[in-house]
Formats: sequence, C-alpha cells, structure tokens
Amino acid sequence: MIPPLAPTFDAALRDVRAEQPRFRVAAAARLGDPPQDRREEAIEGLVVLSRDPEGAVRAAAFESLGVLEAESAAGLLTAAFDDAHPAARQAAVLALGRVAPEQSAPSIAALLADQRPEMRFSAVWTLSMLGDEHVPEIARALEDEDPEVRLLAAQCLGDQSAETCADAIASLLDDPVERVRFGAAASLAALGDGRGASLLRAALERPDRAFPAAIGLGDLEDQRSRIELTRLAKHRWRSPILRAAAARALVRMGDPEGLRVIRKLVRSWRIEARQYAIQLVGELGLAQLVPDLARAFRRSRKAERPMYEAALEQLAPKSSEARALLASIRESHHPL
Repeated sequence: MIPPLAPTFDAALRDVRAEQPRFRVAAAARLGDPPQDRREEAIEGLVVLSRDPEGAVRAAAFESLGVLEAESAAGLLTAAFDDAHPAARQAAVLALGRVAPEQSAPSIAALLADQRPEMRFSAVWTLSMLGDEHVPEIARALEDEDPEVRLLAAQCLGDQSAETCADAIASLLDDPVERVRFGAAASLAALGDGRGASLLRAALERPDRAFPAAIGLGDLEDQRSRIELTRLAKHRWRSPILRAAAARALVRMGDPEGLRVIRKLVRSWRIEARQYAIQLVGELGLAQLVPDLARAFRRSRKAERPMYEAALEQLAPKSSEARALLASIRESHHPL
C-alpha cells in the first residue's frame, strides 16, 4: 500500500481522528515537527494518538513525543513500557530517554533485568544515548542471554570509547554466535585493541562485513591486512563506499595508495561516494587534497555545501589553503 503524502500541520491535527490507521500514523509523524508557535497543539494531538487502538499509531506518537522532548508526557511514556505492541513499548523507552534523560535513567536501567529481550535491547540503546556514566550498566548487558542484546552492548561500548571494558568485550570473541564475535572484534578495534584482528581480516572476504572490517583494521593500523585492503581500494567493481573505507585504512597505515583512491573518489560523480570521501579528507587531515575539494565544490549541489564546510573546518587549523577556501565558500552561496 502506498503511504499517504505528508499532511500539512493543520491536516495532521484533523487526522488524529482519521478513520484509517495509516493516516493517523502520518499525522503522528507530522506532529513531531510543528510550527514553532504550535508545539502545545502538537503535543495534545500526540497524547490522543498515544491512546490509539493501533500499536503502529501509538509507536509513531511516542516517537514524536520524544522528538519534541515533551516533558509532560513522561508519565505516559513510562506507563507505555507495558504496551501490548512491541514496537510501541520500545519507542516509549527511547522517547522517555529524550523527554526526561536524568529522571528516567533509573527506570530505563531497571529494564536491563526485564524478561522481554526487546526491552533490554531498548534499554541498552537508550542508556548509551544518556552519557558515559551509564557504561557500567551497559557492560552488564554483555552477559545477556539474548545475542542481539550482547551485540548491541559491545557496539555501544566501542562507540563510547569505553576502554575499561575491553576485557569484558574480548570475552565475546568466544561467543557461540558468529555475528556477536564479529561485533566484539569491531568494537575492540574502535578501542585500539587488536585481539579480534584475525576475525576482521577474515571478514574482508564477506560483502556484508567488509566495510566495518576495513574500518576496524584501519583503526588498528593493521599492517597484515595491507595487501587485501589495497586490492579492495583499487577494485573498480566493488562498492565505492567500501573502496573509500579500505583507502582510509591505507592512509592510516601510511600507504600512499589510500590517498590516491580518496582523491579519485572526491571527484566521483556518485554522490554517496563523493560525500564519504570528502568526510574522510577532513577526518584524516588530508590538507593536500584541498585543491581537489575546490574543484569538486564547483560542480557540487547547494545541499552539499555543509559537508564541504565541515571537512574544511577540520583542516583549517593547519592549512591556510583550507581556511581560504572555507572563507570563500561562506562569503558566497554560488560555486567558486
């Protein structure tokens, strides 16, 4: 079924009581982005939708209440932890973390002992958004009986640079579930810990794992994977995003082939490849590619401008050429 077009704000308010659930779902999504002076009207409409008989509508309403950070809905969201619809109760957990981050942390942490695995999963994710002080609670989820919860806990700890949890994450390298073992290896790599490097090297052969494996091996500056990463970076028929990830790893290892590949991708006609390559120019501090950024910017779309600015801001402290290009871009809305 084709979803309805996004309604206007006034239409969304009317559709709160629409007959068809799909229109009420669309209304809930639209009310999450109200005009500045109509926020309270949006919250009122979402409260109505939060009591809708359809679980999908309630889930959309909870999500939008979280987006609006509607503190008045905290009690409603807490009660929804026992909603009959799994997606709705998960949305309620995530929304409560946004609505009342400090006050809700204890009740969300308590869900780590919940019998429902999807609630433990939601608790781990939400706690990871609430700050580093919740690392110990997330680390306990590494021993969860559900593999998806263990995997998420390892990923969140890697994202949070929780180096004190490296040994606990490494225990998952012997997990009975293969995807958990790989996730642990990738998270360890993000912490600069190479205990899972062999798993990452083996994953370079798998299309579904090659990208995170290349990122992890780059973070480790793993010289043993240089030949395979070079092959991936230069392969004409592999995904340009994967080629860029392999090139990133090579740059981190000091291999000039990585720089050459990123230069080509900055000039790519494929927008997703070009955007990722430009991001890498800033991340890796590749000031020698500023002229390539300037040429690419001349042919870019207006919507891409913030991406160039972000990369140049990273380069500006050490590159006068980057500072000059950044100033020029900001002075004009037109291509150079």
